[in-house]
Amino acid sequence: LFVYKQETEYVWLRRRGGSEMVIRGRYKEVFQAHQANLTFTQNENAQEMEQAVTLLDSAENVYICGFRASFPIAWSLFYVYRLFNRQVSLIDGLASNIEVFTRELTNRDCVLLTSFAPYSRESLDVLRAARQAGAKILAITDSPVSPLAQAADCTLLFSIDSPSFFPSVVSGMGLAECLLAMLVVRHGREAVSKIESAERYLIDSGVYVIPGKS
Repeated sequence: LFVYKQETEYVWLRRRGGSEMVIRGRYKEVFQAHQANLTFTQNENAQEMEQAVTLLDSAENVYICGFRASFPIAWSLFYVYRLFNRQVSLIDGLASNIEVFTRELTNRDCVLLTSFAPYSRESLDVLRAARQAGAKILAITDSPVSPLAQAADCTLLFSIDSPSFFPSVVSGMGLAECLLAMLVVRHGREAVSKIESAERYLIDSGVYVIPGKS
């Protein structure tokens, strides 16, 4: 239905002004939607964000997962969080490996799940395993009535509104960046030292192209 609506609008706009008008108008609309989504997300999560930080901090192990279009949010969280917390794992579903992680879950762990409608089967499988293990659940999702939010101990909401064919994950990425920034602030110098150590290792190992250094 969403695609049909977009196709109908596209045909109508082309009839009115041609493809150039469509392109110029869509450019402006996309960035306006990003701004509106970020404003909604900022206003919606101020109190819950502090709760989310505490939930992650109190966990023995943190498992992060997001599949399909939600994967960029999950990967961003995992990549940066792992720089200063070695007890963070990414459930990526590679080679159907979900149970490798879910069988380890205990009630001392926290599972961070991110997904939006239509919700992936994999995320719901992980959600079910987390509930069975008694693990804490942190949801980053698009609706307070999503299956993730309904089962979560803490929910961070983001808007996926977009004038394009595809839902927007910009404000979901914004939540991820804010959550990481607040975790670093919570851990202070200890987190900064670990990040500095990780960056030195990466630079020394040659993974980055640095001008003037072979």
